[in-house]
Amino acid sequence: MNKTLKAGILIIALVIPALIFLNLKYFAHNHYRLPVYYATDSTENGKHFKISKAHTIPDFKLLSQDSVLISLNKFKNKILIVDFVFTRCQTICPKMTNELMRIQEDFASDKDVKIISFTVDPDFDKPYVLKKHIEDKSVDTTKWTFLTGSKDSIYSLAQRGFFLTAMEDRERPLDFIHSDKVVLVDKKGWIRGYYNGTDRKEIERLVAEIKVLKKIYADESSEQ
Repeated sequence: MNKTLKAGILIIALVIPALIFLNLKYFAHNHYRLPVYYATDSTENGKHFKISKAHTIPDFKLLSQDSVLISLNKFKNKILIVDFVFTRCQTICPKMTNELMRIQEDFASDKDVKIISFTVDPDFDKPYVLKKHIEDKSVDTTKWTFLTGSKDSIYSLAQRGFFLTAMEDRERPLDFIHSDKVVLVDKKGWIRGYYNGTDRKEIERLVAEIKVLKKIYADESSEQ
C-alpha cells in the first residue's frame, strides 16, 4: 500500500467521525423529528403536517418496589423509558437492566427523564423481591421504578398499551415470553421509539433520541 493511499485512508478515518458529530449536533437537533407511533390524526402546519392525535399509553395502578400504589399520574409530564422484565430471568433481562443503567447514569440529574420496569412474573416478583433485586443492581429509585401487580393488568398493559409481547411460556414452567424492546414515551404519553434493550448501539441511539426529544421541547418552549 503506497503512502498516498495510506494518507487518504487516515484522513477519511479522521474526517468521518467529525462529520457525524457535526451532523448530530446541528442537523439532528435542528431538523430531525422523532416519529410518533400509531398516529391517528394530523393538522396542516405550513408545508408540513403535525401529528395532533396518537395512541396514548393507558393508565395503570401497580405496586412499586416500596409497596406503594403507583399510577401513570406519578409520571405526568415526564419522558419515560419503559421495559418489561422479571427478576428470575437468566437470559435477556440482566442485559436489558445493565444497558438501562446507561440511561440512569447519563440522565442522573435530569428530573424530566424516568425509567419504569414492569415485571412479567408478578406472582414471584412481589415488592420485597423487586426491592432486593434493585438494591443488588444499585438502581437509583428516584430515577427508576419497578412495578408489579396482577398478570392480567401487566400483560394487557404490555400488549395493548405498548404493543409488546408479554405472556407465560406454557411449554416451560416458571418462564415467560416477553419482548426485548425498550420504549421511549414522550410527555403526552405518545410512543416515540422502540430499541433493542440488549444492544449497546441501540441504547446509544436511545440516549441520542432522548436528547433530541428534549431539544424539541426546549424549542417549543422558546417559541411560546
